Formats: sequence, structure tokens, C-alpha cells
Amino acid sequence: MKKIYFFLLLFACAREALAQSPLTSGFFNYHLTDRYEILSDSITPDFFTGVKPYRRDALAAFSKKIKPSSKVDEFNKDYLLRDNILFSHLSHSRKPILKNFYKTENALLLVKEDRFKVVLNPVLGFMGASDPYDSLGPYRNSRGVELRGNVGNKIGFYSYALENQARFPDFLREKHDKYNGVNGATQAKIYANSAKDFFNVAGHITVSPIEEVMVQLGHDKNFIGNGYRSIILADQTAPYTFVKLNTKVWKINYMNLYSVHRDNMGFIADSVSARKFSALHHFSINITKNLTLGLFENIIFDRQDPSESGNFEIDYINPLIFYRALEQGLNSTDNSVLGADIKWNFQKRYSFYGQLIFDEFRKKEFFAGKQAWVNKWGYQVGIKYINVANINNLDLQIEVNQIRPFVYQHLTRSQNWIHYNQSLAHPLGANFKETILVLRYQPISRLNLKATYSYSTQGLDSSYTSTNFGGDVTRAYIIPADGPTVPMFQGIKNQVSALSLNASYMLWHNLFLDAGIFIRNQQNSLLKTNRNNVIFSFGMRLNLAQTDYRQ
Repeated sequence: MKKIYFFLLLFACAREALAQSPLTSGFFNYHLTDRYEILSDSITPDFFTGVKPYRRDALAAFSKKIKPSSKVDEFNKDYLLRDNILFSHLSHSRKPILKNFYKTENALLLVKEDRFKVVLNPVLGFMGASDPYDSLGPYRNSRGVELRGNVGNKIGFYSYALENQARFPDFLREKHDKYNGVNGATQAKIYANSAKDFFNVAGHITVSPIEEVMVQLGHDKNFIGNGYRSIILADQTAPYTFVKLNTKVWKINYMNLYSVHRDNMGFIADSVSARKFSALHHFSINITKNLTLGLFENIIFDRQDPSESGNFEIDYINPLIFYRALEQGLNSTDNSVLGADIKWNFQKRYSFYGQLIFDEFRKKEFFAGKQAWVNKWGYQVGIKYINVANINNLDLQIEVNQIRPFVYQHLTRSQNWIHYNQSLAHPLGANFKETILVLRYQPISRLNLKATYSYSTQGLDSSYTSTNFGGDVTRAYIIPADGPTVPMFQGIKNQVSALSLNASYMLWHNLFLDAGIFIRNQQNSLLKTNRNNVIFSFGMRLNLAQTDYRQ
């Protein structure tokens, strides 16, 4: 890792830099940018939507180009510009509180000088819920702060810290107890009455030696894809330390992501596992004004094997794509995954997207149609439909994800695609098929309605046997004898359907009142009866995403 830090310092000496930080999670997330890009009938040149988070300066440039066709569109455009006020050159002055606070609606404290710009905001979330099928009602109590800005137009910075006490629904409490953690957190402590106490902490420094190149050192999450889920790299896991190089030139975007992970720490701070590393490349190109194709590869590796010495494998710092040949040349047993992704916007109304991954792909077995265990692959296909039935601001998204058994697993658990016992890709792991439908409606400027339905079938491991059926990505596999077939959903067939209905009303910039219903049904042979949940929730949040129990 010392070599990586030295590499970063070389870039830090460059002449120019732009501040960057993730979009504020919450009301719009990334749907709004997708919506207006699709309506524009072309792929935006400002950023690549398949690589998240976006740069805030790029998002501000994109937002200026939005052509509103309704009052709701005007509100959304103004929202995006206000949310990225350091780069939008807007002035939203108002009477401040105590002379210095909330001079603008979107910032508790705003400093906007020529060579020093800062936004400081509180992060708050309070939610209570009840479930007639669970004697312990879920709740959330979150308090934190977000700081972002830039110095001298050379260095951008972002810092985020959030303290949480939360009690989860029974099916999530069972999952957290099994894997000794809470999704999205590096460490969780046991709190009163089956609740958890945990922190969410993130931050990074960004430098751009030239306009086309960005270098970032941080502790945060990343996301690759255009879907509700990602089967390549998702952001529901705990944050991790990384160095990211992103090069955007002409119609091409190329990202190198080097990261450090741990298998587990759980509830006991002393149970620290050894580090492992990831080296990921993602290449995207805009083939036409509406079509983007991407290729990726990833290597997960550790150096705990006595036959291999050192920590980070210096050969993997190579910034060029296609590690597989290099990995074979090293005669290593590292875990490699590769694949492709696509996005196609058409008719100013639709966007088709998809992902395809291969883990230990063998051409002979794959094209022979055999369900060999080595055929570890998965796919995602989805479509977004804007202004359904010509109803303004009514948008539909349909997505299917399927991952075969043993994908993301390896010969040793320390080389699985996990971090703190959490999947770095799809939260279900592997050996599953999932269908998701999302309907969003914004009838008036400040009101957002969202309905999400999902149905999944997955093969689980039995608690009464040590057999690994390929769905639990925290387990290592043992290479079986040649010849056996591995069907989908082998093991205990688990079926889950979930429906959520949510309403959010924005009282103030990124201050929301939320109300929702979450209905879930789970069936498998290990349960004496079907497990049901009907969760009614109500809450308020500021600069924070709405609670989502769909995992």
C-alpha cells in the first residue's frame, strides 16, 4: 500500500484539482439524473452514469442543461443546482439564523470564497415503526455531520460521520446475528432490546492533475452500473479504504480502483481478520449518442498463503485492462471476475441496461449447456420507462438479476467478494433469481411517491448440514469431483416477496417527512410457517436516505 500512497502523492503535486463528493443520498438519489438524460435523447458528456458517485461539478454542469417542461421539472432542476451550489453559481440568499447559519436553504454553513469553499450540514434521521408480527418495533435514531468543499481550486475534500441506534425487523436481526454485523457498517455493538449501535463514517480527498484525470484517496463506497442493484460492485456494504484513478477523455471513461477489505470484525472489536485486496478496472465507451458499452475485470487477493510473500501484489498496480493473462503469468490462485455492461437510451422514453459477469468461466462447459460447477456466471437486465402512459413524472423500472451458485466464492474465504461479511455485489449473494419493479411518481414538486415490489428465489444452505450449496458468499467452496451438475436453487429453496409503498414530502431542502408500508412474506422448508411482516413506519430525516429494509 505504501507504493499506492506514493503514486497518489505524485498526482497531488499537479497544477489543478476539482472538488468532488457523492451526491446527497435521499429524495432523488440518481433517478433524477437518469430521467433527464433519457429525456434529452442523448448520453450526457458530463459523466458516465455507470460509475458512481458522480462528481458534483459535473452534475452541476449537467443540471444547467436541463430543459424544464413543467413546474415539477423546474423544481427538480433548481433542486440539483442548489444541492451543488459550490459549482452552480446560484445565489439563494435568505435571512440567516443567528446571522451566520442557513444563509442559503441548502447549507447550515456556507463559505464561498475564490480560493476556499465549504458546505457544512447536519445529518439527522428519526423513524419509528410497528409490525403486528413482531413484538419489537423497528426504529432508527441517527445524528451526524457532512462536510465538503475545496481549497484553492486544487484539492477537494469530503467527510461524513453518522452515529446510529437502530432496531431492525426480525428477519434482519436474524441475518445480523448470523454474520456478526450490520449492512453498511464496519462494526456494530449490541444495544438495548435487540437493537444495534453503529457508526457510518466516510471521507476522501480528490485531486485532478489535469481536467481529464481524477485521483481519489478515501474510505467510502463505490457503485458500478445503472440498475437498482449491481452484480459487479454495489454500495450497500460497509465503506472501505481505496485509491481510485478515473480518466475521462473523448467518449471514453476508464476507472482503476484499488481497495482494501476485511472479511469480518463483527460485534467484538478484537476479532480482526487479516486484510485482503482488490484491483478493479472498468472501461466504458459511448459507441453512439445513445449507446454505452463497458468492460470490467477484478482480482481479489490476499497474501496469507506461505508460498506467496508480501502484501499488495505490485503487478496489480498495472493500470491497463485485462488482468487475467497477467494473473495466469503469476501462477497465482487469486480470485478473478470479469464481464461487461451496457446502457441504451432510446425514443426519449426508455433506457435498457444490463450486466454480465463470469467467475472462473470455462468456454467448453458453458457452450455445451452443462450446469457444471465451474460455470459461475450471472446477469442483470433492466429497463427504465419515463413518463409512463404519457403521465408526466410517472416512471417505471423493471429489473431481473440472476447469479449461479458459487459466484463470488473462492478456494479460501479470504478471497471471496465480501467485506465485513457483507457482499460487495448483490446483497443476496449467489444461487438466486430476483425480479424488481419500481414505480416512481412526483405529482407535485415536493411530494415523491414510490412503490417497489421484489420477488426472489434462492437456494440456501441447511443449518443441519455442512454442505455448501453456493448461495452464501461468506463460505469457501471445495472443488467437487469432475462431472457433477449444479442446478440453480440447489439446497433449501427460499422464496421472498416484498412490497413497499413510500411517500416523502420535502419541507425544506433535503428535509423530509416520510410515511411507508413494507409487506414481506418468506417461505422455505426450514420455517414452521411462512414468515410475514407488515411494517408501518413514519419519520423525519435531513440529508439522509430513507430507511430501506429490502436486502
